Amino acid sequence: MAERAESGDTGGPDLSELDGAANTLLLAPSLGSRGRNAGMELLARTPPEQTNVLAVTYTESPSEFVDRWNERVGTDPSRGGIVAVGQSESRIDNSSWAVRNVENPSDLTGVGIELSELLSGMANASGDDEHIAVSFHSITSLLQYADVQRAFRFLHVVTGRVKTVGGVGHYHIDPEAHDRKTLATLKGLFNAVAEIDEDGNWDIQR
Repeated sequence: MAERAESGDTGGPDLSELDGAANTLLLAPSLGSRGRNAGMELLARTPPEQTNVLAVTYTESPSEFVDRWNERVGTDPSRGGIVAVGQSESRIDNSSWAVRNVENPSDLTGVGIELSELLSGMANASGDDEHIAVSFHSITSLLQYADVQRAFRFLHVVTGRVKTVGGVGHYHIDPEAHDRKTLATLKGLFNAVAEIDEDGNWDIQR
């Protein structure tokens, strides 16, 4: 089923078609703010005080991510975690956010360990009324350091862990940066695909 999501009553897009989807592939350009803004809309679907936010970022510093979160949401999440990939040691002056660094972006094992530890900590500490939301930015960056087969195996583990803890995750990819075969292979990992067009409209497929 496909749905074009227009703006809802809150001024944001109607993303109800994604309800129940543990892992969503987000197709959006790497350049510009459209993809990042779309990702923040997905993270902010639940009240921040009831949301555990986990971000994996290859291109954005932890402080830049937190600044964008604060600009969009205006308050800290219940718990926040950031895995900064390909970046040297970096910290933020906000106790609501835990930062882990993986300096070598080819070290998928290291990325997986840091992500899993943060995810497990959130799952163990969360109450029944709390949510876990995961952002992976981006698969396009990941594929600069791993071939499709290795990236597929890595993402298969990650998406499985997100589903196991009852979380929801979205994973950015720039559709213009990859061939159809690569996109078709990766789509098989996800419960839904959301694409953002040039006008900011969402096309959602389940």
